[in-house]
Amino acid sequence: MTNKLRTLEVADAPLFIGADSLAELAAQLSDKLKDRSPIFILTDKNTSQYCLPILLDQVPELKNACNLVVEAGEENKTIQTCETLWNQLALLGANRGSILINLGGGVISDMGGFVASTFHRGMSYINIPTTLMSMIDAAIGGKTGVDLASLKNMVGLISNPLGVYVWPEFLKTLPFRYLLSGYAEMMKHAIIADAHFWKKLTITPMAVITAWDDLIYRAAEIKCKIVSSDHHEKGPRRLLNFGHTIGHAFETYSLRKDSSPISHGEAVAMGMICASYISYRNCNLPLSQRDEIIRNVMLNFDHYNIETAAIEEILEITVYDKKNRNGKVIMTLIPEIGTAIHGQNVDISLIRESLFRYTDFRRYVIR
Repeated sequence: MTNKLRTLEVADAPLFIGADSLAELAAQLSDKLKDRSPIFILTDKNTSQYCLPILLDQVPELKNACNLVVEAGEENKTIQTCETLWNQLALLGANRGSILINLGGGVISDMGGFVASTFHRGMSYINIPTTLMSMIDAAIGGKTGVDLASLKNMVGLISNPLGVYVWPEFLKTLPFRYLLSGYAEMMKHAIIADAHFWKKLTITPMAVITAWDDLIYRAAEIKCKIVSSDHHEKGPRRLLNFGHTIGHAFETYSLRKDSSPISHGEAVAMGMICASYISYRNCNLPLSQRDEIIRNVMLNFDHYNIETAAIEEILEITVYDKKNRNGKVIMTLIPEIGTAIHGQNVDISLIRESLFRYTDFRRYVIR
């Protein structure tokens, strides 16, 4: 077996990773999926321009597929966009035998999976991730959904794709910032599950990485293992939420306040800073490991500056996170790098403390 195609499975959905993944898709379309029609390809305006021509060249079986295009950006991941897509699918004759191929990043896989899974009470879909974030996280595991009033992923469901096809060459189409966004999730996977993988990531700054295939495979392998043990997020899958509770609050705050909002990955990176501090205070994460995480996050990511006056609004958003129960903030924390524990009740006062410390960490940790 060569490294041109490696296969994983998550909740009975196959995941194909490598240079031959699109060749595998072409083979599937010519064989098992040959009677499925019509086929639709969902893109945003960026992937329509930069990735769709590559896909059609690699998979000529899709030359007659109908392309649906939406505006790019998290701010367009809404029920209103879904309604437009449902209407387009109906007008173009989509049915339960159709397939929607989601070609893009996390916004496209989240929203496209939701649109397909709810159209005719369940139309099949395939994810072809084009960003690092979606290759190792968003496109894997069947989570679909949209935002509601700028609150992340408040409406959605868990629904498996027919398959996920990861073609790492798509990373060459990405601006650096999009690569960086996905790298935050890669760091998170390492922090919660694989200390050796974390050390490997810290050896080389992300900016000089050129060989992604093995890193993508290991990060996706971690995601698949966790999701397969808990598909519907009743327990262990919540480990993947490390950095996300406060990270989502940063992201929502930025969507509300900034003309150029931070990305999901950038928000998660900042959330991991706070979660590491809380882990140090609540779970005895060694101080040296806390600072190691924060230092490596800051070496790769620009610090998202907030005024202390913003802390109460960010705290309010955090408390409203959909994972919380009975007025308690539920977080995933780490007692050490490579090990995580989910379902931890965290006092609001400690979250507030972590946000105040966050504003001060750049000069405290980077010596």
